[in-house]
Amino acid sequence: MLYSESKERENQFIISLKIGFPFLVLTLVLFYVFQISANTLENLLLTVTLIPIYIYYIFYLIYRGFQSTLIESVTRTFTKDEILKRIKKAKKNTVVVLIRIDNIADIDKRYSLKVADEILRKFCQKLDNFLRNYNFKNVPIGRYGGGNFLFIVKGREKELNHILTIFSKELKNIGIDDVEIKVDFSLVESNYDKNIENIVKKLFFDIEEHKELSFLNVKPDEYEKIVLEALKNEKFIFKYQPCLDHLGKIKILEVLTKVYSKSHGMLSFSQIERVINHMGYENIFYKKLFKVLCYEIQNLQNPEICFSVKISPVTLRNNEFIVYLNQLFYVNKIDPKNIILEFSEENFYKETKRFEEILKQYKKMGFKISIDNFGGNNSSIEYLKYLPLDLVKFDIEFTKNLEDERYLKLLKFYISMLKELKIKVMIKFIDKKSIFETIQRYNPDFIQGFIVSKPKNLKQIKDML
Repeated sequence: MLYSESKERENQFIISLKIGFPFLVLTLVLFYVFQISANTLENLLLTVTLIPIYIYYIFYLIYRGFQSTLIESVTRTFTKDEILKRIKKAKKNTVVVLIRIDNIADIDKRYSLKVADEILRKFCQKLDNFLRNYNFKNVPIGRYGGGNFLFIVKGREKELNHILTIFSKELKNIGIDDVEIKVDFSLVESNYDKNIENIVKKLFFDIEEHKELSFLNVKPDEYEKIVLEALKNEKFIFKYQPCLDHLGKIKILEVLTKVYSKSHGMLSFSQIERVINHMGYENIFYKKLFKVLCYEIQNLQNPEICFSVKISPVTLRNNEFIVYLNQLFYVNKIDPKNIILEFSEENFYKETKRFEEILKQYKKMGFKISIDNFGGNNSSIEYLKYLPLDLVKFDIEFTKNLEDERYLKLLKFYISMLKELKIKVMIKFIDKKSIFETIQRYNPDFIQGFIVSKPKNLKQIKDML
């Protein structure tokens, strides 16, 4: 029996007591009155008055019983409202988990709604039994909607991540009732945010990000076919993440790129970047990318807003690419002043004089130059000595470690130094109000993250602007 079912039984038992106890009291009262009073009319009036009140009370409790059920009918897990209440009341040192059946829609379509419901019910039972085997007892599991379930458990994130990975792999191998099951999950500490909506948003964001970063399950010799197919069809899909300046206005749109492959669907740039680099397709990839991007943003030119586009430093240093980009923007009548070329490089490029001259060519054409992941495990700090940079974007490590005094001091120092060098600063991945308020004290030029906006498509961006 699920923990939610036992709590529902308790709830129904309490309702039964609320019905039964007043009946016992009413019976005793009437019995006592009839014993001590000889006035039949008064006794009759009392009976006629009390019994309808009691009947109304019973029906009211029955109605409330149906309305206040703690569990939903299909999976017998807690309802969405109930599990959110329990998350809100969760104590410290607890972890909130979002786990879901990714392919539940396919199961519904391929088999039937009845089969899908049965899969969901058995999935919850298997999850509960699995957690019990690892000594996690009385775990409140609730259905958030569709194939998404939330539960709260006391433990460490690292340990839970390992355990749930085992669970997802087991289900993937054996399935449920001979039906293939694809499971994904994400975790966050219950004290991540006081606002429950922010906790849930964080969980869904993490689960999508994990899917994007997951390694493709294909053979090495298939990669080239995937990349060539994507390049040939020029199926680039862009989303744009707004960034605010210190006045709270949108000044930069970060361009997030995906490509579409018929054989493997939507692929994030991170999934194919290494393949492109190793196979020598960098230049052709970025030529195609900028070609499609220019076509898409032609009608969204605004002198006040820049598009920040990630580009490989190898391609950035390619002389042929410089000529191509210059001609492309001229033909499409797009002002390069509205484009930020953003790069990051792990190993330091020793021919700094050549790199500097190349970047000056871009700047002469009107492009702005940005370096990403500043302060991370790369050559970004070394490049400050040599390259004509317009913007620096800090590595995610600074955002993640703002409670560490050392990181705060480094952040303050770097921002002050960059302002002295007349280089603008962006802090990224701000998803909580508390972090936003902390960062604002250091006066960065730009802020990016979910606190500002999630990535949006072109139509949504137009509506925002």
